Amino acid sequence: MKKILTGILLAAVLLTASTGVVFAQEPAPITGTIQSIELQTDPGTGETIAAVTLLDSIGAAQTVLLSLETAEALGLVTTDPATGETTVNEDALNTEITIDPSQVLPEPPTEEPEKEHPVGSALGDFFSELLGVDYETIMEYHENGFGFGVIAQALWLTNQIDGDTSTFTALLDAKQSGDYSGITLADGSTPDNWGDVVKSLKKGENLGSVMSGRADNSAGEPAALQKEKENGNGNNGQGNGQGNNGNQGNGQENREKGKDKDDDKGKNKP
Repeated sequence: MKKILTGILLAAVLLTASTGVVFAQEPAPITGTIQSIELQTDPGTGETIAAVTLLDSIGAAQTVLLSLETAEALGLVTTDPATGETTVNEDALNTEITIDPSQVLPEPPTEEPEKEHPVGSALGDFFSELLGVDYETIMEYHENGFGFGVIAQALWLTNQIDGDTSTFTALLDAKQSGDYSGITLADGSTPDNWGDVVKSLKKGENLGSVMSGRADNSAGEPAALQKEKENGNGNNGQGNGQGNNGNQGNGQENREKGKDKDDDKGKNKP
């Protein structure tokens, strides 16, 4: 019985050992034909590295990153000892190569593009065609403490006086410093404070009209208001026309009734 148990334990040990050997196997070498060698900057370290693209035996492409030391040892690049300048060895292209996987650098992390602020983006899209003011300029002032409402007011006034980016920045700089001596409103006056700037704006020239899509960048007043005016004028014209037509119809009907009465009177005469 002891011999049987000993045999079972020995078999289990051998099986575990063999399994461990399988898991301990090193990765297979990377082999293929060199398609391209490109010098790049490692975004993490700022050092120059080599990106080598290989084509394996089944035609699949693979790009590996190597340090300059490894690439130079493999004959992929050369470094001038006098100047320290590294250049690609063009003679290595289209040749077979074997690379130790342990020498391959890890792929740098992928950075997601920064999402634009929805309000800053809306203002940038709306006023870029009018004034050439871009999203970056708007966000720079916002990050310096200016609210989007104030930024929109400055943009609307800049549009009123046919200004440009320099006019827009001068307005916000004046609000920050309190010196409005270099600012001229649409009526030619100089504001004493930001309240005067706000008072000079037309109805609908605010942040809300831009964000809601009601702003009209051609006439400087909400597009909805313009449409309402147009519809109002059209309805009045149509109503008046219909009323006049009705009056004309009533007059004609009355005249016809009077004529019929006269005809009847004439028939009844002896």
